[in-house]
Amino acid sequence: MKKAILALLTVVLSLGMATAMGTPAHAASKSTAKKVGYTRVAVAPAVYELIGSAGITPAPVQGAKAGAYKGTLAASFPITGYRLKGLQIKHSGGLNLSAGASTITVSDFNIDLARQRVSGNVSGTVGNVGRVDLFKIRRSDRRDLGAVRLTLTDTAAGALNATFGVNAFAENATFGYATPKPFSRF
Repeated sequence: MKKAILALLTVVLSLGMATAMGTPAHAASKSTAKKVGYTRVAVAPAVYELIGSAGITPAPVQGAKAGAYKGTLAASFPITGYRLKGLQIKHSGGLNLSAGASTITVSDFNIDLARQRVSGNVSGTVGNVGRVDLFKIRRSDRRDLGAVRLTLTDTAAGALNATFGVNAFAENATFGYATPKPFSRF
């Protein structure tokens, strides 16, 4: 776990060093936010199969990108800012998951290294929930898919199960793998 946190901490510190060299440290607002790289999230292959077999269709929203990646789906979310105090990396964009009339949209992710959590804004069939913790950051068991492993929080698992009428998602189950890529072209 320490290696996973260290890898993400290195990303945050490199962002801070770039600030000293003239790169913008933090955007004032979403509308003027500068992209300073992106984070790629690869969905765990078993979760991708589950989503497909349940008839759930993922689609990028608000400037995110998604496509095939190593036998699964990967989405990229622009990094729009960070805070060295609190060790946070902010993103724009998101994903919409839909099956029939049921939808859930998660967007504007924040990686919080101090708490080892990823939060996002949630809306859809469940209503406008607002910002909630979606994932816990864990050591990757698939470095080929990402630097860290993202496991579901109880809140995220419950929202997915309630939205799609399934019992397939559980707290601490691996959802995917994340790799921040600061200063990379989006």
